Amino acid sequence: MKKKLNLFCVLIFIVLVCDIASMSTEIATGFMSGYRHGVEGHDLTETGAYNVNFISVLPTDISDATAQTMVGGDTRAVQKVWPTRLIVPKGQRPGIFEAVFGLAVSLAVFVLQVAALVAFVCFVRNANRKRVFIRSNTTLLRLMGWCLVAAGVIMTAVSCYDTYLAQQSFSLSGYVVNYGDSFYWEAVIFGLFALVMAEAFALGLKMKEEQELTI
Repeated sequence: MKKKLNLFCVLIFIVLVCDIASMSTEIATGFMSGYRHGVEGHDLTETGAYNVNFISVLPTDISDATAQTMVGGDTRAVQKVWPTRLIVPKGQRPGIFEAVFGLAVSLAVFVLQVAALVAFVCFVRNANRKRVFIRSNTTLLRLMGWCLVAAGVIMTAVSCYDTYLAQQSFSLSGYVVNYGDSFYWEAVIFGLFALVMAEAFALGLKMKEEQELTI
């Protein structure tokens, strides 16, 4: 039983760490890119380093009308492709407020993810010490759940807003914008599952306390 618990906990831990590492890489890459452009004296409006958005699209039909062309590798042959992920200009120069707000949001999401990871580690530690139905575990699961839900909602809101801005600045014939890829379902679902587990633990703790009082 304990081995299975530890195995599942390790798998969940790996997923959380990978998610945090991905976010950390984005923050670090953006910071270093901005620092490098500042040191070299580049104009961000000329380089376009920050004046772009990522957007997902879907072709209305897989046909020659919606196909784009690209040159193959060594053969240099022209290939037909149907892109689903684009980098498009925002259409306006990013201001100081937008840059600061973007950094603040990224840091907030990072803090929420780290808090969820710490709460999960503390929960696993209690479980390994055979301290399962205790109030602190319920609190830890709730903290983990709300942090993950909040992080997922924030990232979804930012991604949807960026997609909306990108949609205003370009039009690709035969393609529709796919807002589905803007939703971070994994974080929200994982968080809701943790909240459900927290309520189950709270119910188990209540039943344990009632049984002790009866005895």
